[in-house]
Amino acid sequence: MKAKALAASVFLTLGVLSLFSSPVAANGTLTLGPSEGVMGTVVTIPSPCVYGTGNYYIYWGDPPQLISQGKIDDKCVGITFVVPESTRGKHKVTLKIADKTYDKDFSVKPLLTMNVDKGVVGSSVTVRGTGFGANESGVKVLYDGNAVESGIRATSKGSWQATIKVPASSRGSHIIDAEGMTPSAEVADLTFTVTPEISINPTAGWVGTVATVAGTGFDSAETNISVVYDGLPIKTGIVADLKGSWQTTFSIPTSTTGVHSVGAYGAVTPEAEVMAVMFRVSPGMKVEMTSGHLGGAIHVGDKLWVSGVGFGANEAGIQITFDGILVATGITADAKGSWSSQLEVPPCPRGEHIIDATGETTKAADIADSIVVVSPAMRITPTTGAVGDEVVINGTAFSANQVITISYDGAQVASGAATDGKGSFTASFRVPKGKGGDHTITVTDSAASVASAAFSVEQIPPPIPQLLSPESGASLGLWGNVKVPFDWSAVEDPSGVAYTLEVSQISDFSTVILRKDNLAQTEYTLSDGEALGRGKYYWRVKAVDGAGNESNWTSGQFLQIGTLDMWMIVLGGVVAIVIIAVVWRFISMRRRGSWK
Repeated sequence: MKAKALAASVFLTLGVLSLFSSPVAANGTLTLGPSEGVMGTVVTIPSPCVYGTGNYYIYWGDPPQLISQGKIDDKCVGITFVVPESTRGKHKVTLKIADKTYDKDFSVKPLLTMNVDKGVVGSSVTVRGTGFGANESGVKVLYDGNAVESGIRATSKGSWQATIKVPASSRGSHIIDAEGMTPSAEVADLTFTVTPEISINPTAGWVGTVATVAGTGFDSAETNISVVYDGLPIKTGIVADLKGSWQTTFSIPTSTTGVHSVGAYGAVTPEAEVMAVMFRVSPGMKVEMTSGHLGGAIHVGDKLWVSGVGFGANEAGIQITFDGILVATGITADAKGSWSSQLEVPPCPRGEHIIDATGETTKAADIADSIVVVSPAMRITPTTGAVGDEVVINGTAFSANQVITISYDGAQVASGAATDGKGSFTASFRVPKGKGGDHTITVTDSAASVASAAFSVEQIPPPIPQLLSPESGASLGLWGNVKVPFDWSAVEDPSGVAYTLEVSQISDFSTVILRKDNLAQTEYTLSDGEALGRGKYYWRVKAVDGAGNESNWTSGQFLQIGTLDMWMIVLGGVVAIVIIAVVWRFISMRRRGSWK
C-alpha cells in the first residue's frame, strides 16, 4: 500500500510539473460560487461536465498547489473545494480535465476567529487571523476599538495568532477586531460577550475576617449592587464604575465552620447570572481582657474573656487550655457556632503562653493558637507605713527559678530570695530612713524581669517637745564659761524620733551660735569647747522623725549665764584690793616693830 501511495504521489507530481513547466493558455473560464471569501470557504464549481468528463484536478495559486481531485461523470454533479490558508488578495483557481485547463481568480478576504466568544473580565481569548498580507507586520488586536495586543507579525501565508486578556468592560457584547497594513474595515468583527463575575479575598478565615469582594462585568454604572452571604444581604448600596467594576469589603458574620456562599446582584444584573464564590470559615478564638484592652499588660490573676467562633452548630464539650493545662470545661456553642467563657490567668513564668480550645468535633489543630504575653507583677502589703515597718512582697510571672533583688528608690534593700518554677515568690524588707511621701519599690531578677510598686511613707510630723531645763529666765554660773545641761520631754512617732537643739543670743534665732542635729536622747550637755560665756541666751528644740517629718520649734527659752552684775564684780574687786592692801600694811608694820 505504501508503494502504491508513493507511486501515485510521484505520478501526480510529475503530472503537475508537466502541466505547468511552460506557460499554457487556459481553454476557458471557470465558474466559481462564490468567487471571494475567507480561508475555509467551500467553493462550488457548478455543472462541471461542461468542461468535460473523467478525472479532474483543481490547483490553487501560482505556483500551483493541488487542493482537490476526483472524477466528473455524466450526472454532472457540482464539485467543491475548500479555500486553503492564503494571503489576502486574488489567487488563481485552475481546473484540469483531460488535456484542457480552465481558470478563475478567487479573492481571499481577511478573517478573525477566536476560541471562545463568552467569558469574564480577565479571561484569556486566543484570536487567530488569516488572509492577511504575507509577513504583514504591526498587526494589532482591538477590543472596542482599543489595542489590547500589538506587534504581531503574520506568516508568509498571512496567518497569525495572539492571546489577549479581556479588559475591564461592562456586561454584554463587545467588538474584537484587528488591523495592520490590512485595514480593520476589511476584517469582519467578532462579538465577545462579557459575563459578570465576583471574586473574594481571602477565600478562608475566621468569623470577623475582613473580606474584599470585587465585581466585574456588571452593567456600566450599575447601582443598587448588593453582596449576599448565605443568601442574606451583607453589604448594599454599591455602585459600579463605567466599566462595570466595583469593590467592597465586609466582615465575615457569625457562622458555623465550613463553606459559605457569597453572591451578588444589582439593579440590572440578576443574581442568577453571577456565579457564587465560596468562603471557608475556620474555627477561631479571640482573647480579650475583661477590663481594659488586650494591648495592655497581662498579669497572673487577670480575668480574660475567651470567645470562640466558627465551631459546629450547637457543638458541645468545648474546653479551654492554657499551655496545655485545662482551665475551663463544659462550654456549648450556639446555633451559629459561637461561644464565650472567662478564665483567670494561672501562675506562670513571664513571656508567651498559648490559649487553645477543642470541642466534640473541633480539634485543637483546627484552631490557630491564641498567644498572650504575661508580664511580671508584684503586690506589696501594706502599701503605706512608717520607717522601719516590714513590707511583704508577693511577685508573679517573673522568670522561673531566679534570685531576685529588691530596691527602694533605686537602692538595694534586700536580696537572696528566689522565684519558684512558675516565677512566683514572697519576700520582705524593712522601710529604710527617708523622706515621707511616695517611694518606688522595684524587684528585678537575673533574667531582666522587672516590676515596681508604690509605697507611701507617713507624712505626719511628730509632736512638739516640752523644754524642761534650764527653765525660762534661769541664771547659771557666777562668772560664765558654763557647760549648760539641756533637758526636754520625749515625744513618740511611728518612724522614730531624733531631736535638734539650737542656741542663739537673739530671740528670733536669726543667728545661731550652736546647733546639734540627730540627738537621740532628750538631753544634751555642752562640751568644754561649747561652754557658754557670760551673757544672755535663748534655746529651743524640735523633733524630726525617721521620714524627715519635722515638728515646729519650741518657743525660744531665755537663759542667763553669770549671776553677778558688773558693778558688784568691780566693787568686789575694789574691796579685795583694799583688804589686800590693809593686810599687807599690817604685816609690814609688824615686821618693822620686830626689827627694832
